[in-house]
Amino acid sequence: MGGKIEQSDTVLVRRYRRLHQYTGEIVLSLTEDGVIQECNERVSFYFPNPITGKKIESLFEGIDFPISSLCETEVVQNVFARATLSSGKKYNFLLLFIPIADVPHNREIMVIGKDMTDIESCKEEVESLRERIDELEHERRVIDIGKDKTSALTNALRKLERTKGELEKTNQTLMKELELAATLQKSLVPHRPPEDSYLRFAFHYEPMQFVGGDYYDVMNLGEGKTGIIIADVSGHGVSSAFIAAMLKISFLNYGNRFSSPAKVLSKLNAEYCDVIQTGDYVTIFYAVIDPPNNTLTYCGAGHPRPLFLHRKTKSIELLSSEGFFIGMFDQAEYTDKVVEMHRGDRLMVFTDGVIEAYSDDRGEQFGDKRLLECFKEYRDEPIDRMIAALIERVKVFMKKSIFYDDLAIVAVEYKRR
Repeated sequence: MGGKIEQSDTVLVRRYRRLHQYTGEIVLSLTEDGVIQECNERVSFYFPNPITGKKIESLFEGIDFPISSLCETEVVQNVFARATLSSGKKYNFLLLFIPIADVPHNREIMVIGKDMTDIESCKEEVESLRERIDELEHERRVIDIGKDKTSALTNALRKLERTKGELEKTNQTLMKELELAATLQKSLVPHRPPEDSYLRFAFHYEPMQFVGGDYYDVMNLGEGKTGIIIADVSGHGVSSAFIAAMLKISFLNYGNRFSSPAKVLSKLNAEYCDVIQTGDYVTIFYAVIDPPNNTLTYCGAGHPRPLFLHRKTKSIELLSSEGFFIGMFDQAEYTDKVVEMHRGDRLMVFTDGVIEAYSDDRGEQFGDKRLLECFKEYRDEPIDRMIAALIERVKVFMKKSIFYDDLAIVAVEYKRR
């Protein structure tokens, strides 16, 4: 890297240098207007000519939102985009837009691009296979089997049976994997809110597919303390579910050993930088509630900001933290923050499936503002009714009954007298 990295030895630079140098993905640094400032060496594999100074939209098709809007949030945004090289070859990318909040007076966006071309090619091959089956079925219908048993018919039937057999075997294998993953995931999250002398809980979870990558848990830490974690594994399906399963085991281990949420996330990150070799990552929010001492200590790793209601003043606070997401950068740093928590106060944590719920009619996402308004409107209702009202509000907004992403919500209230 040149320029800023050579001129500065700040904590931020040390945090991201290794990511730029050693990841197998392309890494870009953008201004808040989407102009490329820097890039790693991997970029030259796809773009042999210099790209600094160009807008990212000129290189990738499919970025349909203002880049500047990302600087107003701490949420990582996923976008599928296509790049067409000068040779005419096309590549499909999953672009992760990561707002960098640590840069003083100079808002930047880091973009990590994962080449999805091979995966998309497999999807196209499956679709082509399905189309071929439809064609063969058509051949089978139009040929009169009883009158004309020609060699063309025989070959068509053989191809049809062979193709259908291959597809059936593939489907059987996939269904077994999905059933296993679904059974596994059901065992990860609490089925009913735990009984607690100080706290009252409510949960809601909906996977986008058969299985998903969202995970949450509540742990009794002793001495009246309770640990609450919520996590979102990038991607969907079987691999995300298994990463979430590993996360539960690791959380139970580290959560019982360390009282600091930042320490727990540091341990998880160090472990998953070695374990996750698929390019996936995990966003996490972890809090330790200590009702006897009226404190909530928390730390986040690239996760959407939870909402915290101060009952006495009726004010609502967004709990911000600057930690990098888990499993991508082994030198990421995490810091604890503390907020007072008194009787009647409540916390709501969620995954980005809520705020990124999309309305085709409006052409926009549900967003932080609508979420905040709903939280404020139902802050005096029991927390289970509050969550139910929020889910209903989102589905009315979408005009759909299913979500485009996995969704998980955990609400907790310090019981009133």
